[in-house]
Amino acid sequence: MSKIFFCFTFFVSFLSISQEQCNLKIVLNDVDEVSFYSSDLLSESITISNDTTMLIDVSKNNLFHLTNDDKKYYLFLKKETSLECSLLTNNDFLIVGDYSNFIYFLNDYYTIYDTKIRTLLDEDYNSDQFEILLYNLFNDEIFSFYQNHEFFTSFDIDVKTYFNSLLKYEYLSGLSLYLINQNQDTLQPLPFYIDVNINLLDWDMFQKNILDVSSYELGVFQNYIFHTVLLFAIHNYGYLHSEKFKDFNRYLFNFVTDHFPDAVLSYFFHHYINSFSSFLDENTIKYLETILTTNGLKKSDIRILLDSYDSFDKKENFNIESDLLETQFHLEDIDGNQVQLSDFRGRILYVDIWASWCGPCRKQFPYARDLKKKFSKRQLKKIEFIYISIDTDHIKWKESLDKL
Repeated sequence: MSKIFFCFTFFVSFLSISQEQCNLKIVLNDVDEVSFYSSDLLSESITISNDTTMLIDVSKNNLFHLTNDDKKYYLFLKKETSLECSLLTNNDFLIVGDYSNFIYFLNDYYTIYDTKIRTLLDEDYNSDQFEILLYNLFNDEIFSFYQNHEFFTSFDIDVKTYFNSLLKYEYLSGLSLYLINQNQDTLQPLPFYIDVNINLLDWDMFQKNILDVSSYELGVFQNYIFHTVLLFAIHNYGYLHSEKFKDFNRYLFNFVTDHFPDAVLSYFFHHYINSFSSFLDENTIKYLETILTTNGLKKSDIRILLDSYDSFDKKENFNIESDLLETQFHLEDIDGNQVQLSDFRGRILYVDIWASWCGPCRKQFPYARDLKKKFSKRQLKKIEFIYISIDTDHIKWKESLDKL
């Protein structure tokens, strides 16, 4: 295995670079500042508070965006192109340069469909239903929007090829994200293999897509490969018991190094450590270090990779094998049934302490109901709303319930 270079900078600027060599100019006008992002999930944002000219590396990603408050402005850059983006006072923007029509189209696309995709991900569908709805959204609605857009006829073959590829990874990213969130127990870092419909994913397609070097720093591509390799590892290993999580990690690390190109290994392990630090222990991290060392990485590169774990507060480390329910209690519900803490194991608990004689407490109930409405049916399967009364008068407690 060749050396991995841990370099996440997405633009390079030297004093010797002339303005003609730069490919992006940002004009703020009356806007105080904006933040510039690559879609690469490992990159950091850059705050821009003055009119700025930059040279952006587009060898592994062509999609970028600016943010101003809650507004996003998507940008598309290719090799040997030049672009000027002017921010306007009405939360709009003006694009001058190559692919300006396609950039306006991309912003229309994300404005309409980013929310739709997120909403679909939050709904409580089984995996087959979700896959059908997601496919129909992309294949019918989004494709129709694309072909009927006012700028469609101005797109050249390169732009059409890029957008088709982007849609492919948006779809695969959404599908793999939905499947990785199929864990039925919130104490579990990952779903058990029996909860994952692996038939919705294609391993041969994955092996082909992972060689798409031009998308290595595209966020939806990174999410897709991260979640997909996790899902196949879960399936192949037969991950079924939380106490096997340490053993699964060893299998996973070898599985990833066997199937990932060197250029995307750093992304996977950074993302894995950042996502699951609370479930990892020192021995697992040492094993990962051994794997990376065996595969020829320099110690300095490994140290950079493991920094995210070293910065994690070990005092808060979550031991999945420990029994968290050390304090047990029993209470009576409104039907006279005995309820205990262990009845809610694996659920997120919203606990409200109140009393019949507490006016401010009772005034909070409508707000709690409104909060509950904000969660999707799928989310509510993992959340339990518990209201514990400290009343000592059983009759007054029951009477107050009828008035809530």
